[in-house]
Order: sequence, then C-alpha cells, then structure tokens
Amino acid sequence: MADEDDRREKDDVGPDRPPKDRRFKPGVSGNPKGRPKGSVNLRTKVTRQLRQMVTVTRNGRSVKMRKADLIARQIVDAAAKGNLKAALWTVQVDDEASIAASTSSTEETFELPNRENLRFIAHRLSGLLGEGE
Repeated sequence: MADEDDRREKDDVGPDRPPKDRRFKPGVSGNPKGRPKGSVNLRTKVTRQLRQMVTVTRNGRSVKMRKADLIARQIVDAAAKGNLKAALWTVQVDDEASIAASTSSTEETFELPNRENLRFIAHRLSGLLGEGE
C-alpha cells in the first residue's frame, strides 16, 4: 500500500506539475515582493489631483472649483491675453470637441415601424409564404 502511494506521488510530477512539497501553498503569494495592494499608477494619481476642490479668489470673491476647471480657466485666460501656445491648444481642443459633438448628433437612429406598418409587413410576408407553397 505504501508503494502504491509513493508511485502516485511520482506520477503526479511532470510538466506543469511540480512535486507537492514545492507547489504554492494556498493563501501564500507566489510573488511576495510584487505590487502591493492599494497601489495606484500615475494616471490615477493625476486624476485624483485634478478632481480635488480648491478655493480661489475670482473678482474679489472666494470660489470653490476643481483643479481641472482652474487649469482650463487659466489656459483660456492666457490665450485671451495673447499667449500663442495657449491659444493654439485652446482652439484645437474646441475643434475636437465640436467634431465629436457633430459626429454623435448626425448618427442615424433606428425607429421601429408602428403597429399598422408591422401588420402590413406581416400580411405581405404571409402572402409571400402562402404563394410559395
């Protein structure tokens, strides 16, 4: 009986089947120094920062706004004051937004026919099927 168990253990070893004592233990990571849980990439960090609220003074009044809105306002203001790079970037972004809006509004919409038209279509189809028999 012991010889049979030893043979089974040896038979379990092969390609993609390491010996049982060398297999990963349940609940233990195979890469313990890998990416820690909860870590975030740079894009996520930037997105979080852009969504943060800040208090700024506009025309003598304190106003709360997101950092992304503040940046957009500063770029547009710089463009209005004559900053050529800011102006070119602002116009490019506006053009891209206009193109995206126009393509989404010109997409065809499919409407189902009303009941009367559906009855007519069904009647024609049944007539065609009846003629073929």
